[in-house]
Amino acid sequence: MPRKKSNKILAVFNIFFSSIKSYFLYLDQCAKYLAFPVFGQIVSIIIIFWLTYLFKTNIDNIRAFNSFFENDTNLYSCFFIILAPFFIILMKAIYNYILAFASLNILFYTTSGKSKVKNIDFKANDNVIKRKFPNYILLMLIVSLLLLILLLVSPIVWLFLCLTFQVLALEGDISAPKAISRSFEMVKANIIPTLIMLVLCIVSTYIFLPNLFLWAFDKISVSTFLIDKFETFCNIIELDYFNSYLSVIDTQIKPLDIAIGTYQGLITFIITSFTLPFRCCCFTELYKLYDSEKIKENSKQSDEIIKRATGKKRKN
Repeated sequence: MPRKKSNKILAVFNIFFSSIKSYFLYLDQCAKYLAFPVFGQIVSIIIIFWLTYLFKTNIDNIRAFNSFFENDTNLYSCFFIILAPFFIILMKAIYNYILAFASLNILFYTTSGKSKVKNIDFKANDNVIKRKFPNYILLMLIVSLLLLILLLVSPIVWLFLCLTFQVLALEGDISAPKAISRSFEMVKANIIPTLIMLVLCIVSTYIFLPNLFLWAFDKISVSTFLIDKFETFCNIIELDYFNSYLSVIDTQIKPLDIAIGTYQGLITFIITSFTLPFRCCCFTELYKLYDSEKIKENSKQSDEIIKRATGKKRKN
């Protein structure tokens, strides 16, 4: 038994390093696929904030421009009509990113162990998830609620839920509760290997790489430029209300603080988003490892049942 467990742990490290190879093998195609979901969100949010900044700083000039805008209803209605296309782009980008979160598992499930596929049919993979979309959205809501409700033990919860999206994407027409149950069952039998994979992925893509890029941008002064730009936008945020409550604990929020947090969050979001294929590859391969173990286990149980049955027949 210990030998079997050590073999699985070794397999986890093999999967992790082979997934790095697979990630770079398909990096060009995955980067194109994720370009709109990632930058569509970023650009639309920046434009929305930029237009809001211009609107707030020039509201008196706009009112004076035409008597039509002296009415607040007309003024704000026109402003929201201008913003509407960018909100639509934002929603579309989020929708595509949600699809990518699941459909990338299908990609690495079907391409694993093969030579590079030159033209991946991402649309076909997306269509598989679209057919399951109600269950997929329900699954995301359940997982989010579980992590929120069980906040103090959320790392443990996430450990047992980390294969739910692979299960949903790769196993027929499975319901959201069944996907959660199946993930729990698979992880329960493989807690240590799953934990190792989860830690490796979190440390590499959520901690190491974002901090590496933040350090590099700081060295070439990109961080200073971006933080200055973000601080300009943040100056329009009214912080007096929040600071009045924070004064009790002798803390104040400044536009610069928000700008720094926004900059760091932006870089982290970009890095973690474009390494999504790598994490999907890791956990898809992990799912295949556990699934093959389950198939072998079921096959062995079936053989034992057949042997017992045929044995009884001979005695009779």
